[in-house]
Amino acid sequence: MTSAPVLPVDYRALLIEHGPGPVAGVRLLAPADLAAEQSRHSPPHPDALLWGVFGTGETCWWLPIHPDPVSWLVVVAGDGEQQLNISTTEFLRRLGAGQLDLPVLSGLPGPRDPLAQLRTLIGPGGGHRYDWAALELELGCPLPPDYRLLFEEYGSELVVNGLFPSPPEELVSVHRDHAHFLDDLDGHRVHPEPGGLLTCLISEGRQQLCWDTSGPDPAAWPLVDSDTGEVFPGTLTELLVAEVVGRGPGLCAHSLGDPDTWAYPMWGPDPVH
Repeated sequence: MTSAPVLPVDYRALLIEHGPGPVAGVRLLAPADLAAEQSRHSPPHPDALLWGVFGTGETCWWLPIHPDPVSWLVVVAGDGEQQLNISTTEFLRRLGAGQLDLPVLSGLPGPRDPLAQLRTLIGPGGGHRYDWAALELELGCPLPPDYRLLFEEYGSELVVNGLFPSPPEELVSVHRDHAHFLDDLDGHRVHPEPGGLLTCLISEGRQQLCWDTSGPDPAAWPLVDSDTGEVFPGTLTELLVAEVVGRGPGLCAHSLGDPDTWAYPMWGPDPVH
C-alpha cells in the first residue's frame, strides 16, 4: 500500500475547496497524480516536488528546505527558474490578483515590463530622485530610460545578486576607472569618444558590462561584455532579470535553495515563512 504524500496544509485546503484543476491559471494536481506528473518534467532542483502546471506549460514546484511543509517555498520553472518565499495559497492569490509579473512565464499577451518583473524577484523599491539633466551634461550623452527608472525605483545602493550597476553619481568615475580595460575590444571606441563603450555594471567576478552608445536611441543600446565582446541585446534591467532567473550570460551565481544560506537572497521581499 502506497502512503499518501506529505503536502502543505494550505494545498490540501485548496484541493478541498477547488478540487484538482485550474486556479489562477495553474492546474492543481491531485495527490494521486503528483508522482506520475513529476516524471514528465525536469525538476529545477533535485529535491523539488511538482504541484501545478500552467496552461502555457510552465510548472510550479515546492522546494522543501525544511522538514515542516509549512516552510516549503514556491518555485516556478519555465524560461528560467524563479523562487518565491511565500506559501502556495499566497502565490495563487497574488497571481490571480495580477500582482506577479513572473519573468519565467512566456507566451503572455501584450508587452512585458522588465521593472515590474524585477519587483517580483527582489521586491519593490522606494522613490528616489536624481538631477538627470546635470548628470547627462557631465557625462556628455543621454542615458537609457530604463536606467533612469531602475535607479528612481531602487536608489544608488542597488546590488542584485553580486551585480553592481553603476549608480548615477558614480557613473562617470566608474567608467573612468575601468575604461582602460576596453582598449583591446576590436571594433569599438571608448567613451567619451562619440559612440564609444560606456561602463554601466561591474560584477562580483570583476566582469564589466558597457553600453554600446553608437546607436542614436539610448533605449536600444545593447550591452557589451568587456571580457568576451559578447553582446546582450537588451536593457540593463532586462539583464538583471535574466541573470536572477538563470537565463542571462552567466555573470553571477544562480541557484535555488534556502535564502538564509545566500549573501544575496534575491527571491522577493517576503521573509522565509
